Amino acid sequence: MGNAKSVGSDQEEAIVQCDTSAGPITMHFYRSWSPHGYDRATTLFEKGYFDHSHFFRVVDHFLVQFGIGYTTDKELKAFSQSTIPDDPKRPELLPFKEGMLAFAGSAPNSRSNEMFIAYDRAGSLGQSPWETPFGKVTFGLENVKNFYKGYGDMPPWGKGPKQGPIYKRGADYIKKDFPLLDKFETCSVQRMNQSSGSNLFILSSVVLSVILGFGYLQRKKRKFNKITY
Repeated sequence: MGNAKSVGSDQEEAIVQCDTSAGPITMHFYRSWSPHGYDRATTLFEKGYFDHSHFFRVVDHFLVQFGIGYTTDKELKAFSQSTIPDDPKRPELLPFKEGMLAFAGSAPNSRSNEMFIAYDRAGSLGQSPWETPFGKVTFGLENVKNFYKGYGDMPPWGKGPKQGPIYKRGADYIKKDFPLLDKFETCSVQRMNQSSGSNLFILSSVVLSVILGFGYLQRKKRKFNKITY
């Protein structure tokens, strides 16, 4: 599979719709914001890498971090852990607004598979060279804000999970020691070009998101009734 490479024009965008344990969310990715970041993120979602993975770092008013998948596909795992170059900074997109997405990293050109969604006080993000936004949550932000936060940050700042054991032990580590964490269910991706009727598609995506949200509430209601009666 190799390293990430450009797969579309700078005008390409993608709508990513996901079911999560807290309800559906829709994300809009923009290649013009961060070409390398867009290509990697969109490809990983398309290949189902994030399906059933957990939001392992949920810090109130700061961010939600995710991206450690549980795939057993050796090629996909190697692809996800390969690094991509940083993209040029986009000062016009700063400071971070709630719902924006970017990659987590540790050094220049270190982006691979881990990402975060900003919460309301994440304005300090964006200064590191790898923190170039590539998209935003456009539907279901309330569900993102409702992700379980009781464990706090990772040690030593909180009692949340450590990343090393997630990579080594996978979902079993989370299910055993952090069972209340929320997770993705499955996601779908639709790529589009700005010049090819994207407004109509976005509208239809919003309608579908509303339908998914209603379906989620109905499932919760049925589950509640089953438990209480």
